[in-house]
Amino acid sequence: GLGTSTRAAQVQHRRNTRSSAVPRGSPRANRRLKRDAMSDANGSPPRAMEEEDADRRPQRSPREGSPERKDAPARKERERDPAADIVKITDVDAAFVLGKGGATKRKIARVSGATLEIVDLKSAGASSGMEGAEIEITGTPAARQRAKDYVGYVLSQRTGPVYIDHTMRRDDLSIVMVPMDCVGYVMGRGGQVLRDMENEWGTLMFFAKKKEDEGKDALADGDKVQEILAIFGTRRSRRGAELKVMSAVEHKMPGHFLDGESLRDPLDQPGDGEDDDFDYDVFPFRGDEFSYALGGRGSTRKKIASAANCILEYVGQVAFLAGNERQRGQCRDYLDWLLKQKEGEFYVDVSGRDDVTTVKVPTKSVGYVTGHKGEGLRAVEASTRTFCFTNGRPPAPDDGADDAMNDVMNDAEKDGGNGDEEEEDNRPGAENDGARKRGRSPEPRMKPRGGSDDHEVVLIFGDDKDDREKARRMITDKVRDHARHGGGGGGGGGGRKR
Repeated sequence: GLGTSTRAAQVQHRRNTRSSAVPRGSPRANRRLKRDAMSDANGSPPRAMEEEDADRRPQRSPREGSPERKDAPARKERERDPAADIVKITDVDAAFVLGKGGATKRKIARVSGATLEIVDLKSAGASSGMEGAEIEITGTPAARQRAKDYVGYVLSQRTGPVYIDHTMRRDDLSIVMVPMDCVGYVMGRGGQVLRDMENEWGTLMFFAKKKEDEGKDALADGDKVQEILAIFGTRRSRRGAELKVMSAVEHKMPGHFLDGESLRDPLDQPGDGEDDDFDYDVFPFRGDEFSYALGGRGSTRKKIASAANCILEYVGQVAFLAGNERQRGQCRDYLDWLLKQKEGEFYVDVSGRDDVTTVKVPTKSVGYVTGHKGEGLRAVEASTRTFCFTNGRPPAPDDGADDAMNDVMNDAEKDGGNGDEEEEDNRPGAENDGARKRGRSPEPRMKPRGGSDDHEVVLIFGDDKDDREKARRMITDKVRDHARHGGGGGGGGGGRKR
């Protein structure tokens, strides 16, 4: 009758639905076909088949608190490191110290040099009735003390401003006075700019107030209102973060830190003036040199800093170089050579240097290696923390000078130099009693590139030998790749572009 037809249609619909969800030929599909063949008129599978399917279903584990788990042994209490320092905190404080994805805890551990473990007392097998959490801090005594101090500073930020004694001389603390008008700019939206500085330099940074000024809104310094920015970390990391903040403030409020090309107050932080060669130099830019040495989104500055393994930050129109004597010397040379690329090719005498690797490149492959506008070498630099460019041909000896060059120079002298005279450079750290001569490079046609007629020399500069070797292999692979493709094409540029 009508009821039987309806039930049959329902059974067929269920079969079609089940079969479309299960791949054909699979064990499950074969069982369903067998069960459908044995079903009765109502579409109900035999009980034996239901029991067979039930046997194949995975068995769920008993829930917590079920009779099967009542007699289970209690979890063993977590063993504690006897040398660890313990800081007891609330659950809310634990979440704040942990930070998003554990970022704050990792930052405190990185800056302090200690290891932090946050333990939830309720789930750690501790005695019943224990609530909250505790921080287990391990490491050297100095590292553990730093970690406890940093945890205290972080927790203070949750409930209000942090008050510190800005006159104390801790070997892990630098203080920068930031104008109130620049505090928001330095912090960024949601504190993101400050967090980025912390990640870049491996520091812990926050704004604080004088301990004796508790209850006041700001610190008056003459006619300016400023706030304390505390920077915790190693000497090198603190100096890098300090210069980064100074760069931001000077951009927002020109003249706050600089008086022309000089600092209003010399940098003086804990660790400065020790009996080692860690120090800082300044390198003022002239004209459009600043934008050329900065590069897009600071790419050129970062490249020079990485290659020299030196702190390099631009405060206003002045470059600050910080590190040991070797690092600062390399950084100054790289900046000099970078700026000379604006004027044409030039020759660098690399004899006696231990920060350079040379590669001879066939003249026909130079354009392929350097790429369009030097993009090929820029890719090598980005991958290897190096500074690369093609070297010019060495100048001819005085007794064999080219007559054409002599004629050009004589004409220039008659015309009063035509702008080719040497200009005095009084940058700090320059040679010749503080006055360095920066001669304008001759026209490129008067100083041809390359080491010889059949090849040119690519110079790879970098503080790390392994980085230079990696760059050498990359350039050599480019030369071989060009040879395999018949040696055609090119790119030009010769490494003159940033």
